Amino acid sequence: MSAFEDFEQVLAAAKQGADWAWAAIYDEFAPGLLRFITSQGAAEPSDCLGECFVQVVRNLPKFAGDEAAFRAWLFLLARNRVVDEWRAARRRPSTPSDDVAQFHEAGHHAVAADATIGESESAEQILARLNPDQRAVITLRVLDGFSVEETATILGKSAGSVRVIQHRAIKQLKNALAPRDE
Repeated sequence: MSAFEDFEQVLAAAKQGADWAWAAIYDEFAPGLLRFITSQGAAEPSDCLGECFVQVVRNLPKFAGDEAAFRAWLFLLARNRVVDEWRAARRRPSTPSDDVAQFHEAGHHAVAADATIGESESAEQILARLNPDQRAVITLRVLDGFSVEETATILGKSAGSVRVIQHRAIKQLKNALAPRDE
């Protein structure tokens, strides 16, 4: 899955502070992490990604493991940052828009949520139909290619729980995306 020929060498150089190694790590892992963070509904995905890499810089000297373990560790850090953002959002509710009437009017002219069933939809639109745990499992398992065990570690759940969540998510998506007889 990786473009690194010698991950251990890149990791050792990053631990010593080599800029080229940090750039290589960021270039390799940031796109997948950003996709995962975005799929989890983070309000500011790029900020969350930045915070994730700050945590990587702080904790890299303590990390031990191969490339697969490093990748799983990155996604665990990203998941933790998203959860932190969710908690912070609950503590400080957003302020209303300056022009509430304009916002209200725009909401009443929106297309119905199911109007695009059967047409091509983006992955984000499809994943938006799932609850956060289902979205996380589907993103990690299908889009990012993690095993059930790795996904369980990242999400802090049992492997059995991940399997059940995945099964329910797939069933829900199948029902939601199936053509409807009218």
